[in-house]
Amino acid sequence: MADARGPAPDVEHELTLPEELVLLAYDDEKGHTWNGSLDTGLGGAVMLDLSLRGRVEVREKDLVVVDPAPTGEPVLDAALAEVAGARRPKPPKSWLGGLGRAARPATLDRLVERGVLARDERKALGLFSYTRYPEADGGPEQRVRQRLHDAVVVGTTPDARTAALASLVKALGMRREVFPDADRRATDRRLAELAEGAWASDAVKKAVDEMALVVMMVTTSAVATGAASS
Repeated sequence: MADARGPAPDVEHELTLPEELVLLAYDDEKGHTWNGSLDTGLGGAVMLDLSLRGRVEVREKDLVVVDPAPTGEPVLDAALAEVAGARRPKPPKSWLGGLGRAARPATLDRLVERGVLARDERKALGLFSYTRYPEADGGPEQRVRQRLHDAVVVGTTPDARTAALASLVKALGMRREVFPDADRRATDRRLAELAEGAWASDAVKKAVDEMALVVMMVTTSAVATGAASS
């Protein structure tokens, strides 16, 4: 059933923000990602998507549910129920890790169900099982990348969902993966402009800034740990 309370996916946006972010982060052929901050980013993507659909808001620094109606998207609805069922309100940054870790496997499963990714289960050395998610249908990701290209490289005015996705790309440091051939300085400048744009409330954009800070802290910690062990 179509979502009557907020914008449902259409021809332009047949995917949720978490699904779009996974497609950008995962290698089309190898079916995995090297982005160690993806779970944090997915937590942010879930909150942003719910916010754009009018389900959650940031009030007095806490993420609160303002409309508990299901969206029709399993990943988003699971997160919505978790936030609604919390014993007490929490700030967005406290939700990032938990929502993101739960969202990744569910989002991958959803993309497989939709025929966008394939599930390739393998064993390493005949002992260790692992799963790859190579691309099965490149059309959805191509459309996502085209929207971002138009907004960031060409400079067209994006809709709120595209601006939100661009903000996630910036926060996760994914500029090279998404815009490999574009001018670095111009791209960074445009991503910063979009992150500061009027696509969401100040409170929601502050939540994105918090996510970017968490990502930076996680990345810095990982680099320091790697240096200490080498």
